[in-house]
Amino acid sequence: MIDPGFTLTQLRYFAETARVGSMTEAARRLHISQPALSSAINQLEHDLGVQLFERVPRRGVRLTSAGRQFHTDAAGLLAHAAGLAERAGSFANSLTGTLRVGMYLPLAPFRAPTILQAFTRRHSSITVELFEANHDRLVEMLEDHEIDVAIGYDMAPLEHLTSEALEVIPPHMIVAPEHPLGASAEPVSLTRFAGDPLVLLDLPHTASYYLSLYRMVGIDPEVRYRVQGYETVRGLVGRGFGVALLNQRMGHDVTYGGAKVRAVDLAEDLPGLTLQLLRRPDDESQRVRVFADVCRSLFSRSGAVARHDAAARE
Repeated sequence: MIDPGFTLTQLRYFAETARVGSMTEAARRLHISQPALSSAINQLEHDLGVQLFERVPRRGVRLTSAGRQFHTDAAGLLAHAAGLAERAGSFANSLTGTLRVGMYLPLAPFRAPTILQAFTRRHSSITVELFEANHDRLVEMLEDHEIDVAIGYDMAPLEHLTSEALEVIPPHMIVAPEHPLGASAEPVSLTRFAGDPLVLLDLPHTASYYLSLYRMVGIDPEVRYRVQGYETVRGLVGRGFGVALLNQRMGHDVTYGGAKVRAVDLAEDLPGLTLQLLRRPDDESQRVRVFADVCRSLFSRSGAVARHDAAARE
């Protein structure tokens, strides 16, 4: 039998240090002393015969080129080991451990509380860590095994991940209450907003999506503001600085600053954003599977589930 020369404990210490970029912070999260973690990583580097981290004064540590390659391999081994432990523990009909969930930043305030509440009610022995990030960062975190599963939109190609559609969310316009179309009880054509300046939610992929909707109806909008905060968009619209296209709807019409906005449905059959569950195709984690089950259950009750994977869209 081949002795690999290192332990799973050392791999966990190494992976957590790589994830947070600091031995002090990794030790705190792992509930061990910093000297014990440093000693374990030093021994790992000695056994492997390579330097895995380089120390960056006042900033922490970062992976060397050898460390980045080892991190990819170690993440796969740790995931496989976690899967083995889960399957062994499933005989006792109880799942434990930590599930790291990533969520698209503008989406998280709307969906994270409901999803995590439903999940923790069913699987109270599993600790959930929530990470908010933009779309591209979520993909990186999944591929680098920094998170286990993610929820986001179908705004960009996902070549190496499996996706499962949960809900399609159509776009709508928000306007100030005094806008001439703000009191409309019927859907309104997007073309009728051609003369209104646009407050654009300017995040990677998001901005191009909203501008593409205008192009579909032959409009080149005047973009007055490009901002990255969902609530900043609503606040500017509420103060009369323009109109904005959004997808997620707030449960109320009041902005953080106390102004109000009105949601106006659009008459055109414009493409919506597909809310989807993202995971690695080779993931064996039972925790990911039960999280997916909870998401399916939540969205199927709303009648909005349509499942597919990345290969089906190619």
